[in-house]
Amino acid sequence: MASVFRTGAEDGSNRTARRVNVRVFVYVIGLHVFAAFIMLLFFLGGRNG
Repeated sequence: MASVFRTGAEDGSNRTARRVNVRVFVYVIGLHVFAAFIMLLFFLGGRNG
């Protein structure tokens, strides 16, 4: 009867790991886009000044 009970780590660990990986991927892409925008602003500001 003890094998019927599942712990929370075994039940949703794959789904949780996938959500964490997607969130990290989105944050990394977003950070690179933000950094590219800041670099573009410095490039355009240096060209006109």
